[in-house]
Amino acid sequence: MVDTTQSAQAQPAPEPPRRPRGPGRRWLIGAGAAVVAGGAGVAWWASDRDGRPTASPSTGPGATGSTGEWAPREPADAVDLDSKWIGTYRSHDVVDLEQFGDFVSQPVAVGVVFTSQTDWHDLTHPWFANDAPEGQDWGAWVREAPDSRKLSIAVHLAPEDPDDDWRERGAAGEYDSYWVDLGENLVSLGLGSSILRLGWEMNGTWYENHYVGESEEQREAWKAYFRRIVRAVEVPGSDFEIDFCIAEGPQNSVDISELYPGDEYVDIIGVDVYDSYIAPIDPDARWQAKGEKMNSVAEVVRFAAERNKPLSFPEWAMVAEGDTQGGGDSPEFIDQMADVIAGNPVRYQAYFDVPDGGVGMTLSDAPRGAAAFRERFGPGGDAAPTDA
Repeated sequence: MVDTTQSAQAQPAPEPPRRPRGPGRRWLIGAGAAVVAGGAGVAWWASDRDGRPTASPSTGPGATGSTGEWAPREPADAVDLDSKWIGTYRSHDVVDLEQFGDFVSQPVAVGVVFTSQTDWHDLTHPWFANDAPEGQDWGAWVREAPDSRKLSIAVHLAPEDPDDDWRERGAAGEYDSYWVDLGENLVSLGLGSSILRLGWEMNGTWYENHYVGESEEQREAWKAYFRRIVRAVEVPGSDFEIDFCIAEGPQNSVDISELYPGDEYVDIIGVDVYDSYIAPIDPDARWQAKGEKMNSVAEVVRFAAERNKPLSFPEWAMVAEGDTQGGGDSPEFIDQMADVIAGNPVRYQAYFDVPDGGVGMTLSDAPRGAAAFRERFGPGGDAAPTDA
């Protein structure tokens, strides 16, 4: 969660033709839940190596995947992938995930984690599965029950403080080998079926190594780079799902259709949603005002439906009243989000249950909202996990 006030917005290397992307064998869980194990503006990385992005030679695998040839998947209807996994971000500790599962009376099936942005080595060798601190080994958490757990990994597109032309360099293939490394590392750790949330919230300026850019040329290079990442990371033994996830609202005033890299490269269409930066006090008026914004929840839902893609809501939360115009303890907002989740194919969603990043409150600070959450997402709730 970050400041969502508005901001504004190279010719990429040619790519070989690619057939539409399908979901493959798509790992399914009957009654799962998701948890965010990392958040915007929070850095718990295991290493502090000095490593800025450096050019690495473009290779054949970088253009078409490390097999040298794209292996198409059979398409599936979004409704067949409707699992509605639920969860939270409370901290990096696995015990907090389990406590949230107790709170909502649902087993936790998906953990959402964030890669490091210190340097390329740490980005491609995930802290949460390699040298994780005690109690924060999310790779081990998956490996303990691989048939009922998986990760959704939010992936930086470059290390912090990137060069100004990082989009163009990525589109030209200079970083391909890093993405092959990431794919191979995840497969070797038993995480080859993870969801990859590449460059999440790219329409906001707060991540300089995600931001889609100010100009049409930068945006086109960003999309070309995204496509190269997808090709490079899908190494032998992998079955990743690619989550294209924007931040709700106008942000840099570029519509989602201008940001989208193409159906062939995306499995899930996601949006992060917070009850903030809305002037009306009345909950219904707030929801209506949110719906009138560019890149609103309703617009993203329509956009995904047109492409027969399932949705995700990897970060969403009530926000405390104050400078960010939060709605406070709002069971109405919980119900409005639950209505969307119940009524559409949703792969997974995760509640941001910490006061960090401007949220300013947790479910424990919002008894009415917490009660609504448990009613709608707990056992028997209409927005609870489904047998997909």
